[in-house]
Amino acid sequence: MRRSAKCTLLALSVCLFISYTSCVQKEGNYSMKINVIPNPKELVGTVTSNSYQSSLYPTQLTCNENTWEIAAEAFQGYVRKVHGIDLVEGKKGIELIKDDGLQSGSYKIKCDKNVKLYASDVTGIQSGFSTILQIMEKSGTEMLIPDVTISDNAEGTYRGLMVDLARNWHPYEFLFDYVDLCYLYKINRLQFHFTDDQSYTLPSDSFPKLPTEDRHYTKEQISKLVDYANARGVIIVPEIEVPGHCAQFLSKYPEIFGKNGIICAEEKAFEALDKIFGELCEMFPYSPYIHIGGDEASISNWRSCSGCKKYMSDNNIKLIEDLYIDFVDRVTKIIFKYGRTPIVWEGFSKKGNDKIAKDVIIIGWESYYQNPKDLLASGFRVINASWKPLYIVAPSTSWTPAEILDWSIYGWQHWWEKSMAYPDGIQVEPTDKVLGGQICVWGDVLAKYDSSEEAAADELVLIRERIPALAEKTWNINSTRNKDNFMNSYIKINALYEKMKAD
Repeated sequence: MRRSAKCTLLALSVCLFISYTSCVQKEGNYSMKINVIPNPKELVGTVTSNSYQSSLYPTQLTCNENTWEIAAEAFQGYVRKVHGIDLVEGKKGIELIKDDGLQSGSYKIKCDKNVKLYASDVTGIQSGFSTILQIMEKSGTEMLIPDVTISDNAEGTYRGLMVDLARNWHPYEFLFDYVDLCYLYKINRLQFHFTDDQSYTLPSDSFPKLPTEDRHYTKEQISKLVDYANARGVIIVPEIEVPGHCAQFLSKYPEIFGKNGIICAEEKAFEALDKIFGELCEMFPYSPYIHIGGDEASISNWRSCSGCKKYMSDNNIKLIEDLYIDFVDRVTKIIFKYGRTPIVWEGFSKKGNDKIAKDVIIIGWESYYQNPKDLLASGFRVINASWKPLYIVAPSTSWTPAEILDWSIYGWQHWWEKSMAYPDGIQVEPTDKVLGGQICVWGDVLAKYDSSEEAAADELVLIRERIPALAEKTWNINSTRNKDNFMNSYIKINALYEKMKAD
């Protein structure tokens, strides 16, 4: 059975949703309650008795931009799943209009004689589709949509979800569920932690022994997933973790990567990593970002490696800490060579801030290796993945959606006394160098489940409860949305998500 018993909670949510959000018809006039996450910047319409005046529209859609067709097809697929209706060609329903005056990623919806969706690019169209999907209902054979004008744009450019696929195996179909969830809430970055000590879940032609038996995806599966996400405006950020969390490298190819609990820092290892990351870039052609890991590495083990000691001597590196910084620098340069932007975990010390290229993006998560203030002062762009409240270590997460709604992308917190963010937190001045925020979902405890499907299903429940709050706080950075209003919207949209998930 794919879904766990926890999903009975979803049935309750559906019942609450039906009782709360049903459209009301009085003497031929329609009214609807509007529930949208994240909240649009501007929403204007006629309100009567806490509901918006609404109209019926034929189930039609017209798209005159060739580059928007795959986005339109994805939207049509969701409408078919949710409402059981097909959107056919026609201008009396939803019309897509290119408006070069709108900034990239923004959109405008104007409902009058038809539903006009304006955007300057496909990113804006995809965000507009997400909003329409949330506010539309079906009445008979027609669409029921509020008579509103919505103008909207994102404030945080990086709105992310990370899922650990390596510690606990995730069945392939769940990867599409994460894409659907991101699409619905306008989460535009989906990081997959593909490798760790437990398994290497990617295919490899150059190093065919690397993929873990019965725990890896095929090239064909990755290709299908990549196209699916691209049609929905979700950028996949693939991660191969180096130089730590590397047991699969060491057990399969010790003659290249060493056997000392960390990938060796020597030329043959760097040459192999060049091939591996090159393959990764080929598998993810739409991904401008490649994550290389870069934290929690047992760098002291390099002291016992003759090859690493020779590399240090040849490159005039005196200290192990400096060798670690050099390793991160070497691998990020490989990523730049392939025309992508490297992302790393906050893992190197402040000493590395003058060595690592400033175009590298840093995820600040623990505030142990570095203070986010120092990263920003050094010129790095930073993604806020503050352990508290943005970490989920399934199934025993500690932080609630309400706590995420009280969080800011400019604030870091932690429960651990060794973190610089403990106990009072770290607050940085607002800056566009903080790109946004990301929820990180780790599978350390999930391995105790009897089946990977049960584990992934329970994990997905935790994610879908929290991602809407992250969406609200990264789309609208200074959001002060009422929590009751938010939860009412969540109940409705969560029921919608249950219908739209991939088969």
